[in-house]
Amino acid sequence: MLLHINGEQHDFPDGLTVAALVAQLGMKPDRVAVELNLEIVPRAQWESTTLKEGDKLEVVHFVGGGGGRVELVSQDAREAAVALPGNARHCPTCGAAVEGKFCGACGEKKSDRHDLSLSHFFSHALGEFFHFDSRIFRSFRLLVTRPGFLAAEYVRGCRKPYLHPFQLFFVANLLYFFLQPLTGWTGLRTPLYIHMHMLPYSKLASHLVEQRILAKGITLQQFSASFNHIIDGQARTLVVVMVPLSALLFALVQWRKKRYFGEHLVLALHFIAFWLVAIFIVMYGSGSVILRLLAHWGIHFPDYKVDAFLFPITRAVQGIYLYFAFRAFYRDSFLAALLKAALVAYLAVYIVQLYRFVLFFTALYTS
Repeated sequence: MLLHINGEQHDFPDGLTVAALVAQLGMKPDRVAVELNLEIVPRAQWESTTLKEGDKLEVVHFVGGGGGRVELVSQDAREAAVALPGNARHCPTCGAAVEGKFCGACGEKKSDRHDLSLSHFFSHALGEFFHFDSRIFRSFRLLVTRPGFLAAEYVRGCRKPYLHPFQLFFVANLLYFFLQPLTGWTGLRTPLYIHMHMLPYSKLASHLVEQRILAKGITLQQFSASFNHIIDGQARTLVVVMVPLSALLFALVQWRKKRYFGEHLVLALHFIAFWLVAIFIVMYGSGSVILRLLAHWGIHFPDYKVDAFLFPITRAVQGIYLYFAFRAFYRDSFLAALLKAALVAYLAVYIVQLYRFVLFFTALYTS
């Protein structure tokens, strides 16, 4: 006869009981719960319950230990598992036997109804963000104060105390997305005019824009307004493009180290996160505040002069950060780290240009 077990069809001899099925599946009866046609079968009735053609069963097998697992079934099936002595309980996540506050197999914390109160729900959520010693604050503090340390710790296998590199980058990108417009600077956003007249690929860009305008039957002014609106959002959401480009650059200057590309990628995630927060938010944000104060006192500076002043400072900050990062992560000597950091900081402008080239194409064909 055919039985449906956990969503899959299996062929068994006729007249099989639930107890015999559990035995054929090689499971320990004291760690199994069975749901037959959406109803829990008590263990006392396993011997007397005969299965029929087409029966649908959900069988959950609780397996303890760090590598254990439990197939997901209804909450009723979990609760039907054998009772545990004393204050022990089954972990709702992995099914392991638990006596304390935390599961030793997966780390799940024991919950109670108070956890779902509004005060506890929001205090727990906000506490993770605003508690000074939380993973997010600890990670960002170390990102800025100890370049390369987080990447080295991640590769070493020490990961629990810190945000995952992608999580840290995501939070930095989120901060950049919302805070960068408040600084008053364009940041990584590049208007159509600059693409067409001020970048190495401007001749190609102008030709493609002319073709696009003819195809859409609109004016350059209309297309420019649409392009600039779209690229404003894309410039902040597609920052991730710079991560593999930076990782490739790291791999090239550190080719003698014989590292996996994933290791370079980890450092690149941290480097771009630092770039977004320290330079595009903090540095340019502080510059914006200073300029507004000066303007209030009647002192005005053209934007192009301010950009010309800040640009070499940002490259110097990148170079200093990379020097310490290369020392900590790649274990470079003083001279090697200094030369490599200077080279990467110099080439970083080309990473931005490649990023803008990608942005140009995405905005061109979505405008």
